[in-house]
Amino acid sequence: MKSVFFYTSTNFLDAILETIQSIKEKTILHVFIEISNQSKHTTIIDVDKINHLKFIEKPENVLGEIKWNLIKEYFNGVASVQFIVYKRKRSLTLNTFILGYKLMMYTKKLKIDVFHFDTFSTRAIGLVPYIIHKKVVSTIHDPIPHSGENSWKENIPNWIFLKISNSILFYSAYAKKQFLSKYINYKKPISIISLQPYTINKKHIKNKNYKRKYITFFGRLSYYKGIDILLDAIPKVIEKYPDQLFLIIGKEYYKNVINHEIILEYKNNIEIHTNYMETSELIDYIQQSKFIVCPYRDATQSGVLMTSNALGKTTIATSVGSFPEYIINNTNGLIANPDSFSFADKIIEALENNKYLELEKNIISSNKKEVNKKNELTLLEVYA
Repeated sequence: MKSVFFYTSTNFLDAILETIQSIKEKTILHVFIEISNQSKHTTIIDVDKINHLKFIEKPENVLGEIKWNLIKEYFNGVASVQFIVYKRKRSLTLNTFILGYKLMMYTKKLKIDVFHFDTFSTRAIGLVPYIIHKKVVSTIHDPIPHSGENSWKENIPNWIFLKISNSILFYSAYAKKQFLSKYINYKKPISIISLQPYTINKKHIKNKNYKRKYITFFGRLSYYKGIDILLDAIPKVIEKYPDQLFLIIGKEYYKNVINHEIILEYKNNIEIHTNYMETSELIDYIQQSKFIVCPYRDATQSGVLMTSNALGKTTIATSVGSFPEYIINNTNGLIANPDSFSFADKIIEALENNKYLELEKNIISSNKKEVNKKNELTLLEVYA
């Protein structure tokens, strides 16, 4: 079996918990999870302080026994799992390369065959000088920056890891197509694996008999996520369903993406939470939802969709990115055009005669084993 160095971050851990199930018993898998002061609060990880920790640290020392036990079973069969603790705010300094060398010295005893980077992390650049002649696999989550979120700094790790990678992985056919439209002459092997519902979220369910009252948007409030499309659709929905409640949960990453006039005008119909919310509280609200909405302008794949599906909630999304790959329109969800009129119509359609309840019945995938097997074969082929 191949010995695999699998590098990810706390930001993508909900997806990785599912992905590694396909390969943890087919490889000698060593998982390294990057955590920093900027990424210590995520949907899965919630850590108060990291400055007292060692650079390479055991999970129970980072999370504490109780929080570690929540995810520990996902790592059964994994050869090892460690957190890589970055305490400095700046991600690319001389210290980055010093820590990269320290990590490589640690991995020498593991006799690694393949280095798999599940994230193009700027901090992981510190490893690059030591793996140039090694087998490197990289997973790309977002081939092109989302609308309103482009930054030249993000292009640095992308350029570097594309240069050293022997092959590339994507989580959707759309992401692959998007990548090839930008990197027309890219000749290295490219493969696709599938995301699966983030089952870790089920552990936070406290009550299965919630009153279903909300239509819910959750996630960061950014231009590309189309929060304004949703807000502009709400008046049309309220016209037919005057008592319907909408719930918006997320942090406003960029100013002026929220139309506060609509929120004020429909204050009896719109509830908004922009402060940090613990995962258990978020899951409570999702459980109280009729369905989830994703009015995105652009997307690759969606963690919101995988979270919703894991909790048995149907989703109304726009026809962008990989949503049509994961949502079969009128079967396990509804697909709208990325404009407020179409989105309002789909919300109304879902509400009529409680159609969303019928759509829910088709959410739980019966081919989980098939998807796992397909991912396994793809990853083992890439690692070979």
